[in-house]
Amino acid sequence: MKKLNLTLLAITLTSIAALSQESKTPYSWLAGTWTGDGFGGTSEEIWSTPSEDGTMMGVYRHHNGDGSLNFYEFLVLDETGLKLKHFTPEMVSWENKEDFVHFELIEFTENKIVLKGLVFELKSENEMEIKLDLKNGDKKWTEVFKMTRKK
Repeated sequence: MKKLNLTLLAITLTSIAALSQESKTPYSWLAGTWTGDGFGGTSEEIWSTPSEDGTMMGVYRHHNGDGSLNFYEFLVLDETGLKLKHFTPEMVSWENKEDFVHFELIEFTENKIVLKGLVFELKSENEMEIKLDLKNGDKKWTEVFKMTRKK
């Protein structure tokens, strides 16, 4: 009987751990390689699968319309939101050593990650739309990226 109880306890704890892990990473659909447009050129994002704590890391690169490399980003997505650093093609950071850009997490659903100033939305299994709010002086606009998952 003790062996049965221990087995049931182990199964229950494993199930609770799995459910807990799933609730931390409902945005795991983002994992993979995505390509698309944006900023008048070509965009590519690559996202890892979530780690045990639900954190995902990613990289982004942008090529200008003429094919020349424009910039890179290193990204971290967790329960606080998205943190990123920009780099030139020569790997020089745009931000100071300790600084980064932070998009605070507002909410997420099964197919959408809403951050302050940035939204990732899964449109179909292999299509995603990213909306990035930008500001330059008094001018404000939203850059829309139409991304396709590479297989």
